[in-house]
Amino acid sequence: MQRWIAGGWVTAALVVLLAYLGAGTAAAEVTYFTPAQTEGPYYPVTKPADRDSDLVAMQGASGLPAGEIVEFGGTLFDAGGMPVAGAVIEIWQTDSNGIYAHPNARRTAQRDANFQFYGESVTAEDGTYRFRTILPGQYAPRPRHIHVKIKRNGRTLLTTQLYFADDPRKATDSIFARTAGNAALIVELAEHTAADGSPVLYGRRDIVLRM
Repeated sequence: MQRWIAGGWVTAALVVLLAYLGAGTAAAEVTYFTPAQTEGPYYPVTKPADRDSDLVAMQGASGLPAGEIVEFGGTLFDAGGMPVAGAVIEIWQTDSNGIYAHPNARRTAQRDANFQFYGESVTAEDGTYRFRTILPGQYAPRPRHIHVKIKRNGRTLLTTQLYFADDPRKATDSIFARTAGNAALIVELAEHTAADGSPVLYGRRDIVLRM
């Protein structure tokens, strides 16, 4: 955990410039707002009992899911550039086979039973969040993506999707292309080695709300 906070971030995707004003008080110069995107058809009908921010280590699983492990996070800011604490950030995505955990999804017989598919991270006092998941499988014709929904005090603040910098399918994806400011939805990943010697992809994406 300390490695992630202190040295695990990829800094190329920062969306705000932090300026510290006085003892322990942080203000942020907002450079853009995170755009909304469609929820899509596969928001979980039934959320799993294990819905923490680690989608790789799932309670009751017989092993680890297939796919490349991704750890990403960032800070949630409001429109005034202040960190938002106590918000619930939900993510849901496909497994490495490109299959969702939804009754209307295709190829459900091939679904990875060791993957969590859905997770939640509650932002800390400084607005930070983090997730451990896998790189989503290809869900043709769309690029790889992770769905995001942000809630606070029972209110939905933002629904959107995150994409990956090196995925060429973004160029032909209508949902991505018609979103103004879509650069704010891209996560750049860099290869690292975890403490146990296994490979992992690290990335960062700060989220700025229009409120």
